[in-house]
Amino acid sequence: MSVLLADIDATCAALGYSDGQKYQAEPDAAEGLKHLIWILRRDLDNHEYRRHLGRSKVLQTDLVYMLPDYVHHEELSDLLIRLLVILTNPTLLLYRDGAPKDNHGRKVFMELIDILQGYKAAFARDKIWSSLFEKLKQALEIAFAIRSEEQNLLIERILVLVRNVLQVPANPEAECRADNDASLHDQVIWALHQTGMLDLVLFVISSPDEEQFHLHGLEIVCLLFREQSAESLADASLQRSLSEKQRDQQELLAARRRERARRQARPPPGRHSRFGGTYVIRNMKSVSDRDVICHQALERVTSIDFDREKEHQKRSHRHIQEEAQVTRRSAFTVRLCLREYCIEVLRSAYNTLVRQVRRVLERNAGSSSHDDSYLLWAIRFFMEFNRLSGLQLQLVSESLSVQCFHWVMTRMQHDMDMIVSDKKQARLWAKRLHVALLTFRELLQSLLALQKLKDDSNARALFDMLLNNVCYVLEYRETVLHLLMNYNEAHSTKVFLRDVVETANVFIKMMERFCQDSVVVQDKKRGGAGGRKKKQPSTKSKPSTAPQPTEEELSSKWAELATEVCSLLSTELEMPEDEQPMPFDAASEKSIDDQREDCMIRINKLLRSEKVDQAIALLRAAREVWPENEVFGAISAAPEDELLLLREIFMSNITTVEPEEKENENEDKQDEDEDDDLDNEEFEEQDNGLTEKTFKFDDFARRLLNPVWLFFLNHLKDLYINQSQMQKTNATAKLPAAHFLFALLLSLSLLSFHFYGNLYKLSGPFFYLSKATNDIYCSVRTYIYIFF
Repeated sequence: MSVLLADIDATCAALGYSDGQKYQAEPDAAEGLKHLIWILRRDLDNHEYRRHLGRSKVLQTDLVYMLPDYVHHEELSDLLIRLLVILTNPTLLLYRDGAPKDNHGRKVFMELIDILQGYKAAFARDKIWSSLFEKLKQALEIAFAIRSEEQNLLIERILVLVRNVLQVPANPEAECRADNDASLHDQVIWALHQTGMLDLVLFVISSPDEEQFHLHGLEIVCLLFREQSAESLADASLQRSLSEKQRDQQELLAARRRERARRQARPPPGRHSRFGGTYVIRNMKSVSDRDVICHQALERVTSIDFDREKEHQKRSHRHIQEEAQVTRRSAFTVRLCLREYCIEVLRSAYNTLVRQVRRVLERNAGSSSHDDSYLLWAIRFFMEFNRLSGLQLQLVSESLSVQCFHWVMTRMQHDMDMIVSDKKQARLWAKRLHVALLTFRELLQSLLALQKLKDDSNARALFDMLLNNVCYVLEYRETVLHLLMNYNEAHSTKVFLRDVVETANVFIKMMERFCQDSVVVQDKKRGGAGGRKKKQPSTKSKPSTAPQPTEEELSSKWAELATEVCSLLSTELEMPEDEQPMPFDAASEKSIDDQREDCMIRINKLLRSEKVDQAIALLRAAREVWPENEVFGAISAAPEDELLLLREIFMSNITTVEPEEKENENEDKQDEDEDDDLDNEEFEEQDNGLTEKTFKFDDFARRLLNPVWLFFLNHLKDLYINQSQMQKTNATAKLPAAHFLFALLLSLSLLSFHFYGNLYKLSGPFFYLSKATNDIYCSVRTYIYIFF
């Protein structure tokens, strides 16, 4: 061990030296860099070699000076970039099982983070980013079709290096930077902006040809805006606004008041009485209705506290610690730079980036190595920025769609399922669920903001379509209620509960607006399990099935169709809109899996009836609806692959039993029920399918009357009663609890007296939130007093 540490010191000393103008590398510097890479790849479990390199500060003294001077040296620059990527790897990636929990391991973990923060300070120089800009620009100028594998690796390494530098966590205690001051993260962002690296990242995420680098570009964009809020960037302008000046003035006055109160709380510097006599405290009665007698010193009498010697209740260690939200106002120039960059991302790259990355994540949905939190965070941030800057529909059209709503909902459901099944990583899945929840809330708020675009007919049509879909589908309503009823403080924070309440508040407003008229929504079909049912004799003839053709007949028929199929696959099909096949019907009572099987049967029938153009169009449409498992082929399938898939579908003998056409619909339904009885061995089973029913908002509000979530709602009093917290919260999120209790008031008479008492106890702390909510809470309180 000591031999290798001495070898590291000798290798670092033999790399070269700087004469003040240029770094002079030794002739064997390339061999030394290779040796350092070899040592780091064979590091120990306690990362001793990595920590020794960090303590020697070889990156700050040698590597960052060697790269700009030897950027045109192919071998040295390639080795330097590889070594920089290895040294700046995130600390969590070094631990496969998460951050260590033992004392020694935690100490090593914190030391590695301190080393990375020192590396980040070294990357605040423009010179090193200028050299990396030249390397990246030269590689991107080559078309992706003729680009070599080494050049693709170089592009990926540079993007990973940018990601590694930006992901290093901030250390506010060491930096001692106030708001409107340039922190270390701001200095790195400014260096990237000055050297043009951000423009190259924007080119990468906006180009459909650079799809393989979109995930790295998405991480870089998210890390750029990590410490920013969309509201502060949307309000940034060339001159400080009046509201921003008033806010800064109020913060300064509050700081002065706190300092003055701290000085007044100090004891006077003069002498004070040490007499430990007996005192009588007036206007404070004891048990005997006489004045309280105190046998304490004078300074303790003035601050008497009867709870001083009481035993404190043991705090439960199951509650997780609230994590601080790192959000700060950067320097004015940095904010303007990030605002302009955010606008450029929305104009040129947002829709392409969301489409490509979501397609990659859906293709790898079964893999646990992909984290979709970055995409969810980016959708939430950019949609909020767009909404606060004056909603422009064309900039976020990819995320304001039914497909994006459905994808976010599936991510939320997946995270909720993983919290239950993967209990060891429940906190991790709860964090991801929180990110998905914030994205879903922003989707709802952007949907409501579409109503303000009254002059835009497309926006109005999109609003009606999305509102009908979100309020119609059962999963959206059930997920919001599930989050309320199943909050667990063992792995979720109070901030998460607050965001759940605010999201439910926005959703309830939408449901109220949606339910102004009589509407029909999707609901579960509930049926009891019946007993054994006798078979009734049927007077109708059973539907007969046509004999299936043999394999030789199908082969000969396919040989006749193959020429027409090949010619149609090589061209773009142009069909009228009324003749285009629909693989999926959202209003159908059948499940998604059943409709997928029906679509396969339809393709088989179209091929055998020689309607080749309709079969190909239906196959390609079904591929976009069901991309998982590539049942209908891959998204980028070649014509040869489509030909093989169509032949396999054509040669398959899919047995279907279709009832004969009846003149009466009741007779048709009776025959279908009889067939179902025969298939289920004459047993009736519970039907858990979906059906439609008339929606009533009162019934939905009645489901909110649950003491379980009211008990957890009581935990939010600290977040909402604090006036400073209410000032930081936007106007639409101040009164979610009031809106909920108003919904409770609609159905209050439906519950028992026992629940009235529970409601009175739990909702008491909310009676004094603000003047705007006081009337509602007092009405609830008065309504309860009537029954007591």
